[in-house]
Amino acid sequence: MLRQWSSHAARKLKLHGQIIPLRNLHLTGSLLQRDQDQKSKYIERLHLDSEPIDSQANDSTYESYQRFQAMFMGAMIIIGSIGGYELYRNWDYLKRKVVGDTYDMSKFEEVYAQIQAKQERKKNKLDALNATVTNPNTSDVPGLYICGDNSTQMVSSDPKVKFQSVLKRLDIFDNMLVRDVALGEASGALINEKGHLYQWGAGFGGNSSKPTLKGKDLVKVRISNGLVYALTKRGEVLFLPESANEQQQYREKDKGWLFSGTRNYGKLVTSRPIKDIATGKEHLVLLDNKGLVYTAATGLEPLKKSYGQFGLPEYSQFDEPPVPNELHEVTLLNRVRENNILTQREIKKIAAGDYFTVCLDSLGNIWAFGKNTYGSLGKEVNYKTEIVPYPCKVELVSKRFKRSDLPQCIDIAAGGDTAFASFVSSDIYQLFEHSLKNSKDLDLSMLSEQQKESLVHFAWGHGLKGELGNGRFVHGQAEPTKIQKLNDIREYDETKGKLEVLGLRQWSIGSNHAVATLSNGDVYDWGDNEFGQLGNGKRIRSGVPTPVPALLEPGMPVVKSENNRLQLKTTKKYEQVAVAGPSTTAIYYKCK
Repeated sequence: MLRQWSSHAARKLKLHGQIIPLRNLHLTGSLLQRDQDQKSKYIERLHLDSEPIDSQANDSTYESYQRFQAMFMGAMIIIGSIGGYELYRNWDYLKRKVVGDTYDMSKFEEVYAQIQAKQERKKNKLDALNATVTNPNTSDVPGLYICGDNSTQMVSSDPKVKFQSVLKRLDIFDNMLVRDVALGEASGALINEKGHLYQWGAGFGGNSSKPTLKGKDLVKVRISNGLVYALTKRGEVLFLPESANEQQQYREKDKGWLFSGTRNYGKLVTSRPIKDIATGKEHLVLLDNKGLVYTAATGLEPLKKSYGQFGLPEYSQFDEPPVPNELHEVTLLNRVRENNILTQREIKKIAAGDYFTVCLDSLGNIWAFGKNTYGSLGKEVNYKTEIVPYPCKVELVSKRFKRSDLPQCIDIAAGGDTAFASFVSSDIYQLFEHSLKNSKDLDLSMLSEQQKESLVHFAWGHGLKGELGNGRFVHGQAEPTKIQKLNDIREYDETKGKLEVLGLRQWSIGSNHAVATLSNGDVYDWGDNEFGQLGNGKRIRSGVPTPVPALLEPGMPVVKSENNRLQLKTTKKYEQVAVAGPSTTAIYYKCK
């Protein structure tokens, strides 16, 4: 029995967990051998098939390597060429840096002499041009003298003249007495003694010998945003296009008692007579006979943006600008609350820069509103104060006085991005304030001797071209700075036997320069002089006030001395007045 089981078990084997009979074992071995042979053939074939692929990949890698190497070599050649050129060009500089400063002085004197000769030729040419006087009239004859930029033929009718650095006559206005003159960027406007309006310059482009508006008894004129604004003796404000071509096309309806028609000028709607006007680049400021202030947008087309120059919170930089030539009362300036009672604040003077407004009230306080990018409002510049669309008091000036002093402003002026003011102070605080409230007026003629001695002039705002007059050239200054040169001017009074402080008769401010007329008639100016607008025969800007040379007389040599200064005349018929434009300066004969 045991022998039979062993024999049966011997015929069976386990293969991969399965019981395989021995008779099938030789068959299974054959199958395994055949499977092994097929695998070997498959691997051999796979190896043979992969050989072209590997060869192709190697060729592509080698080609990329060669291309990269060529690009690298090309870049190195370019960099080396540039470096070699720069080394050659800056060899002298590098040599001095490495081995020290060694200069070839053999030709220094020759080159320096050539530079001096070239500068001398330019100076002589400019002097000859300045000394050339073609008009035979002397300065005793009324007319208009002008200097500065001639790109719009405001200074000379000759288009070859690019600039004029001395005051010369404009022939078309010889023997003409004048009420007012306004100098714009592209044209000028003049009101003669009869109240007729004349214009000149390329921006006008018409016949300057004929009036563009007559019979309206005009007394003051200003130019803003392509329009001419004129104040009549009756207190009306008229406006018309600056261009002669546009004047021919412009028409306004004119309604009368019996008939209606058209006119070539417009008229602002006012509730009271207007006594003064001032303009910026795109806004108009008006002062009525009750001391109230109004503002309006200028031009014929809607403005793109407001800078707060209208003094109304509803016309801030985030709002739509007002409709052109519609008046708006500056309520926050005209009204003041005292002891819970709303009263009127009386404004005495107004002035306007490019995009800001300055007002002086009867108590000697200064109020300003508009663009404050350069500190033109007398407020430190930050995100909240860069544009101020409501009246704010200029208070930083109080830092320039002692605590016991009561500073009071008596005059203001503005132009471009710069503001100016004249102050007096008194130690008798209560008495001085009481007198101010009673008189509600204060000017140079009313000052006491003590107040005249305390007279001081300030400037604040943009000063990069010397407009501040303090000898420094800064982008902006919010805190008022003293114009020391003006403050130090004294004149000996023979009747009193002592030196006296000279006050200012008038300010006139351009875009980047200022002109001040002293009480004795002397004229000082400072600021930008790119086009010779300072009238001193040069083109170098001045950071401090300097006297303007006397007017050129026909047949007289040019006098070069410190005593050669312009002193404006005053006669029974006229007084000479200095006025500044954006880049020009003029002297006209104002009729009495």
